[in-house]
Amino acid sequence: MPNKTKYTRSDVIEAGLNQLRDDGWDGLTPKKVAARLGASTMPIYSHFPAMADFKKALMDRAWQMMETYALDAYTGDPWVDHGVGYVLFARDNGRLFSCMHSESLEQVRERRYQFWLTISKDLSDYPLFRDMDPELAGWIRNLRSFLVYGIAVSVNTGLTPVWENEAVIRQMVSLCSDVLREGLAQNKDKLDQTLNLIPREARERISQISLETD
Repeated sequence: MPNKTKYTRSDVIEAGLNQLRDDGWDGLTPKKVAARLGASTMPIYSHFPAMADFKKALMDRAWQMMETYALDAYTGDPWVDHGVGYVLFARDNGRLFSCMHSESLEQVRERRYQFWLTISKDLSDYPLFRDMDPELAGWIRNLRSFLVYGIAVSVNTGLTPVWENEAVIRQMVSLCSDVLREGLAQNKDKLDQTLNLIPREARERISQISLETD
């Protein structure tokens, strides 16, 4: 089959995402992406004159995909579903997942923050948080994100192969969410003692981010 003579922006982005899945940021070069397209580097530069623009487009698309995973229904509990979708994305997308958490790239931090706002908006009327102290609800969400990230990394790296099963992922995320929510709600004094060890400015900033929805 002859190579395509015209490559769309989406074609180039998809080739770039596949390159990230296999080789990470270090393997993302115009020549390697062009090889995946079966073309010269011209289609890449015609859509993205600078690599910074290309990387931003890749992260925008990757986090859009993550949002689709996170907003899907797996258990009927949207907060749990966010975590399940996050882990499933990590399972299915190789090194792309770690690329999306590279603190060295500003576009990664910005897009990850937008993801947080998107799932926060999805929880704007969540019954289990609705009548809870806002700061407590924010910290429960924040701490659960650390736990889910740990599960996602374990699945993504193959550290715990048994967790690659979707049913196991659903159960693990649901269990962690319930234990954390119930445990912190019942031990608010201990949470306050822990938070008092964090500098006030950092604590206020984390709480603000945890509660933002738009």
